[in-house]
Formats: sequence, C-alpha cells, structure tokens
Amino acid sequence: MNKSIKFAVSIPDDEFEELEALRKKKGLTRSEFIRVAVRLWKEKREKEKLVKLYIAGYKKIPENLTNIKAFEKASFSALSDEEW
Repeated sequence: MNKSIKFAVSIPDDEFEELEALRKKKGLTRSEFIRVAVRLWKEKREKEKLVKLYIAGYKKIPENLTNIKAFEKASFSALSDEEW
C-alpha cells in the first residue's frame, strides 16, 4: 500500500460546509471524499484530452458521404441479424 501523507488545505467557510454536507450524505471520511474528488477530476481531464484528440483526428480525416453510407449499411446488416 502507498504511504499516506497528510496535508492542510484552506477553503472558504461556505465551500467547507458544502463539502462536509456532501461527504456526510455519502458516508465518506474527508480523506475518502478528497480521494474520490481527485480521481474524478483526473478522469474528467483524461476524457477531455481524448475528446480533443478525437476532434483533431476527425478534422484531419473527416467522414465523407461514401464512408457514412458504408457504415449505415454495415450497421443495418449487423442489427438485422439480432433478435429483438
């Protein structure tokens, strides 16, 4: 297990009260709450990075009408084999 390190954080009173209410509602310790918040923040940043890469790739090689029609045909073919 990783070594735990304690650190102090200063936030405005109203934000602290909001944090306390949220963590109590979820039944988390302050440490657990902060770990979850940091993990979610990191995941959000990673998703934003992936979206930027997707957009850049799409701009570099956009779909054309031929590709779209081929994707539609493949989708219809694959979905028609499924039991609904």
